[in-house]
Amino acid sequence: MKYLLCLLFVSLWITGAAQESHSRIIDKATPVDTARYKVTYSLKYKLHPDQRDAFNDTRIVQIGKHSIKDYSDIINHFDSLATEQIRRGAESYSNVSGNPWPLEIIRPLRGLKADLKYRLSLSAFFIYSDSVPSLEWRFCDEATDSIMGYDCRKATVEFAGRNYTAWFTPEIPLPFGPYKFGGLPGLILKLEDAEQQFVWEAKGFERTNTPIMEYTYLDGNDKRCTAADVEKTLARYFKSPVGFMISELGGDSNRIHIVGKDGKRMNNADASQMSIPYKPLEIK
Repeated sequence: MKYLLCLLFVSLWITGAAQESHSRIIDKATPVDTARYKVTYSLKYKLHPDQRDAFNDTRIVQIGKHSIKDYSDIINHFDSLATEQIRRGAESYSNVSGNPWPLEIIRPLRGLKADLKYRLSLSAFFIYSDSVPSLEWRFCDEATDSIMGYDCRKATVEFAGRNYTAWFTPEIPLPFGPYKFGGLPGLILKLEDAEQQFVWEAKGFERTNTPIMEYTYLDGNDKRCTAADVEKTLARYFKSPVGFMISELGGDSNRIHIVGKDGKRMNNADASQMSIPYKPLEIK
């Protein structure tokens, strides 16, 4: 808990960038597999399709012998940096920059369940399991493209209430992609939903022989729950980000300092009435 104290008196801008993540101090790193391939994706995502500007993240997908891990390289960098700063005796540490997508997923190469982690500002680190779909892709044989110098083919699929278009390359015969996507006769190099709320595009592919790590953290602020619990919590969070944070801090509104777009301090009661449009990746 001592590492959380520096977060209790904060100044927040009430904007669309309300899904901020905070660095966590790594306690233990355990190798769970060995990655044979590493794919680097850029991810542009929005909390809602109507959001004007997208957030940016750099995602790493490690493809191992038994499992695949998809995580934010930005969050991982700042966790590692903060951990090193604390171990050297620093009283404060670097926090996550920007608004990377705060989801981590490890799924088996073959299997129906994935293990996920979702971190939310000043809240528990949600750990839960969720299903891995068997996707029914429709191929568009006439459509081709080139990404990273690889010839790609186009396929479409409906998943969890969204329609997706994927560009995959048979030149890399790995039936995988970001998040829960896969099952095509080649690596997915680009993927987007019809509203372009989530857009992944590969920026690098390499063979590797590095461990796939599972981390535990010093704060112990982990909560095991269900996927439904996470979605309910996120809906509550975006309905009132300020009210949610006040609740997470024991209801003491004096520990939250809200600054509006004009740079002036806001009344917490008024700020608690403000919501942020939100549409989850998996709608149903």
